[in-house]
Amino acid sequence: MQLPIDMDPIYFDNIYRLKSSEWSQAVFQICQSLNIEFKSFTSFSDGSNLVAGVGDSVIIKIFPPFHRHQWESEAKVLHSLLQGELNIPIPNLIGQGELSGNWTYVVLSRLPGRTIESVWLECSHEEKASILKRIGEIMAKVHSVHVGDLKSLDPKWSEFLNYQIIHCFERHKKLGMPSWFLKDLKAFVHDSVHLIPEVFDSVILTGEYTPFNLMTEKQDNKWTVSGMIDFGDAMIGFRDYDFLGPSLFLAGGNADLVRSLFTGYGYSNENLNAEFRRRLMLLQVLHRYSNFNFQLRIPGWDKEVRSIEELERLIWPFSIRITQ
Repeated sequence: MQLPIDMDPIYFDNIYRLKSSEWSQAVFQICQSLNIEFKSFTSFSDGSNLVAGVGDSVIIKIFPPFHRHQWESEAKVLHSLLQGELNIPIPNLIGQGELSGNWTYVVLSRLPGRTIESVWLECSHEEKASILKRIGEIMAKVHSVHVGDLKSLDPKWSEFLNYQIIHCFERHKKLGMPSWFLKDLKAFVHDSVHLIPEVFDSVILTGEYTPFNLMTEKQDNKWTVSGMIDFGDAMIGFRDYDFLGPSLFLAGGNADLVRSLFTGYGYSNENLNAEFRRRLMLLQVLHRYSNFNFQLRIPGWDKEVRSIEELERLIWPFSIRITQ
């Protein structure tokens, strides 16, 4: 079975990706090429590519031609991070290659556990705080890994940032953000963009410290982070960008949980100032997948606040130390 040479991205995402019968033969052929026994086959609807579990130990991800950059990122970043002595399990890269029609693939070891998303509602406050602290620790370790050859990864940070600045208003308008948000958005970006430094120590940004890409298992009868997956959106850039996923999806405006994340990273009260919070809000506005309506887990947030500044304080409610 040949994968389609031309594939419309919208059709791929909404239909083809979810019809595993259309691409299961490609999974079988990859298994044959690597002498992987093709037992059970399970497709996953999450994510932006074709993802299948083969047996209990292998994950195969197939990337359409228009996601080739994700394939390059996944393979290169996994290789670099596996050399970085991380403090969290990540998949082993078993194989990678190209298929007909410019499709590509990676074969990964399968991590045990469940996604944090699937267990979050049953976690106690104590477990949530512990998980967010652990996420901060993991993030700090990833950020300590030498960038090395990954500096060539696309997109380049400065180009990416400029593109996001130019297009962020139309993005948030299309996503149905409140009128009070849109009214002040351009001025907010203009007045705040200087807070993102032009010169900084670049780090590996996975952008994936979210409940969908972090695995969890029970230890001593408590849920704890057990692994991290999905590096297709990784790039090299400014470290604060990685705080956004766990802040919105998991901390949900709770001061204890927000503080746990930054404490785990190694930040103290001295770091949690007005400038830092404003920079986080700006980066969230400019994030490539920014979508407050989907990502911000604070019920009724759009009715509770009436300005971008109030929204910023709602998401990151830590005490502010004003520096003169």
